[in-house]
Amino acid sequence: MLLAAVWTLMASCSGGGQRNGNKTIVTTIEPLRYLVDWVAGDQWTTMSLVPEGFSPEEYSPSTQQMAELSNCTALFTIGKLPIETTWVPRIESANPSLQVVNTSVGLRERGMDFDPHTWTSPTNARKIVGNIADALCEADHAHDTLYIYNLRHAQATIDSLHSTLTEMLAELPSRSFVIAHPALTQFAADYGLHQIAIEVEGKEPTPASLQALIAQARAEGVRVVFVQREFADRSARIIADQLGATLVQINPLAYDWPSEMIHIAKALNIEN
Repeated sequence: MLLAAVWTLMASCSGGGQRNGNKTIVTTIEPLRYLVDWVAGDQWTTMSLVPEGFSPEEYSPSTQQMAELSNCTALFTIGKLPIETTWVPRIESANPSLQVVNTSVGLRERGMDFDPHTWTSPTNARKIVGNIADALCEADHAHDTLYIYNLRHAQATIDSLHSTLTEMLAELPSRSFVIAHPALTQFAADYGLHQIAIEVEGKEPTPASLQALIAQARAEGVRVVFVQREFADRSARIIADQLGATLVQINPLAYDWPSEMIHIAKALNIEN
């Protein structure tokens, strides 16, 4: 799977299978690629640095990926993911002509230091697509009218999604949830929810802290425990069993960002 992703990225950046000459954008993650595609339309070819199914917390680009990035136009980041803080400076150093765009510039700091999953918030996503449009207009003046049109459509769709989520999350069995990896801080901030993270600073809980977490979750009436396939879920399963809560797999790294947000909201409405 990894080799397939590497060769696909190489083909895109070096010209094989490209639709738009050298107009190629590499995004660090799949949901960001979705947002870029929304604004860029068919004017750019897009690829993700982190293949589907891999974690940006642990993934390291191959030597071949690093070399082929020199043939791409731009690298769009979400800002503070571990792969970005570790690898983007190296990528910039090796490719001085590569335009690197931090699409989370200007966002309100809401726990972004420990949870950089800014895109899980529709409020943030609205600003992110605006930053994307600014970068595309700067890089390709000939199509700036198209990018602005696409931006307005994207923001209208995000506004509609936000309204839908607000309605879905207005009355819940519990406004607290447990999650194995703290990926929904921004989502929770948008809708007045309380995220209880099992993992703290990348570490699994001790037996004592696990029991304290279970007691807290029980006191807050938690009914849902979220897990992600990229992260260990042993502690999450223990907690769900102790609480009689529903274990739900989510994928904040999915390409289809709006559908995943709806999936998460539906899960929070589960009646146990």
